Amino acid sequence: MGSGLRGLLFLLNRLARYHAHFAPAFARGDQARWAEVYLRGLLSDCERTSIEPMALHLGVPIRPLPHFIGQSSWSTEPILAQHQRLVGATLGDAEGVFWIDESGVVNQGQDSVGVAPQDCGAVGNVAHAQVGVYLGYVSCAGSTLLDGRLFVPEKWFNEAYGDKRRSTAMPASLTYHTKPEIALDLLPQAMTRDHVPGRWLAADALYGNSPAFRDGVAALTLHDVTAVSCDTVIWRRPVALMVPIYRGNGRNPTKPKLKTPTNQPYRVDALAQRLPSRDWTRTTMKEGSKEPLVYDVAMVRVTEARAGRPGPRLWLIIQRNVADPADVHSYLSNAPEETPAADLARMLGMRWPVALTVAPGNQEVGLDSYEVRSWPGWHHHMLLVMLAHHFLVWVRREWEQQAPALTLNQVRLLLSSVLPRPVFDAERALERVA
Repeated sequence: MGSGLRGLLFLLNRLARYHAHFAPAFARGDQARWAEVYLRGLLSDCERTSIEPMALHLGVPIRPLPHFIGQSSWSTEPILAQHQRLVGATLGDAEGVFWIDESGVVNQGQDSVGVAPQDCGAVGNVAHAQVGVYLGYVSCAGSTLLDGRLFVPEKWFNEAYGDKRRSTAMPASLTYHTKPEIALDLLPQAMTRDHVPGRWLAADALYGNSPAFRDGVAALTLHDVTAVSCDTVIWRRPVALMVPIYRGNGRNPTKPKLKTPTNQPYRVDALAQRLPSRDWTRTTMKEGSKEPLVYDVAMVRVTEARAGRPGPRLWLIIQRNVADPADVHSYLSNAPEETPAADLARMLGMRWPVALTVAPGNQEVGLDSYEVRSWPGWHHHMLLVMLAHHFLVWVRREWEQQAPALTLNQVRLLLSSVLPRPVFDAERALERVA
């Protein structure tokens, strides 16, 4: 047997060992066994990684698999804790970056939990969809998912949706939370488990436009770099406040106001037009498909304006595409003033690892392929998708020295070539029909 074939067969042993890390976290042995079946299905070359096609592809009974995912009451918490422990062991770095992003799946049905017309990045506009909020992690060793939760639109908590909430097994205690609020729940939980080290947090403008979200990140002693809209208002300099002098009429003033009332804040896009050329540095942020993407980047200290009053002093980072000057992105960061520019510049590239994690999650291990309608089913499926994705990352990491250019898709291809397949004969065909 050649060394290459032995290496491929080693993958089967590696998958068994990987599953063994999680088996004790299931309450029952049959749940652990079905988890292994589901992982094999997600990692196989099955054309569609949803329940029935996977069951047929693997040659297992169809009925137990949807029950395991959608109705079985196994808890995700112990499996999630073990998953994050393994991610820390595989990718952990003191300079690691947590990231927040959402991903939508178009769903034309009416009865799946949380489904509603809403922004869906998968199609670039509003669609009838389910949307999940995901917490991920990236370091110099790679990127993967840490946790995720379904976003449930506010109308689902109306009295008219009571039957749907019950039929989809939504927790009775669940209340409406915005996506930034969900993110601020996932992130502290991961940090409390303390399995994954990190110092930074990256997120897009949906989260950066929420001062409450950024304040919550700062309270966790993380340094954030979050995108913000071009109409975010700031002051270039520190802003002085003073309590107005009491003139003897009415109440004695106690609330500080701007010392110079004419010193009004302005938008970040207006500041970008005011900055002199010496404040801009030209840099290549990412290799494009045909040529390098070159940006001019400015990093300046500003005071955030909140309801017309000065907020914290922050870094404002403006990124302008040299080839298309209308392509401008702005970011705020609570990193200390003495933070090296190179550290902030590194964070501008975080949206690429995020995209390269969520997209393979969709394409490789079925983040967007499932046949469940319930709240437990959605979270069970997504957790097993995270395990499957991290397994691919883990194998690639182990083979990094021998095959530095190996991709996740190639790891999955190699694994699927040695996964056992059922023998399809007349007896099996009759079973399938039955």
